[in-house]
Amino acid sequence: MQVQNWSSSMYDVLTGFQSRRWHDKDYSQVWFTKCRVSGATGTSTHVDLRWDRTAQPDVSWGTKKYTQCFKGSSGKSNGEWHNLSSGDHFFQIKLINGSSSGLALSVSKVTVDTSKADS
Repeated sequence: MQVQNWSSSMYDVLTGFQSRRWHDKDYSQVWFTKCRVSGATGTSTHVDLRWDRTAQPDVSWGTKKYTQCFKGSSGKSNGEWHNLSSGDHFFQIKLINGSSSGLALSVSKVTVDTSKADS
């Protein structure tokens, strides 16, 4: 099986933003490095990992609150999700600083690691 790890960044995304999709089963980990909120002091963001099911409602695997990535240029936060069904997955930004609207999030580096369960 091909490992589907990838890295990217996000600039001024709003709540509801969806990441690119990746194919995996069992385990995914999402890292954010150096987070900021435009026009406000950044304190947190809530990241929801979801299973993209064609012609059916998506399934949420749960939401993680990220705070450490807002603490300086080397700040990092991560969430791990286990026991995922095989298929395409993505993350969605649910809250920024506890709010569901009105704020924009930037992340210098986003890393998705699926390798723990694939090894």
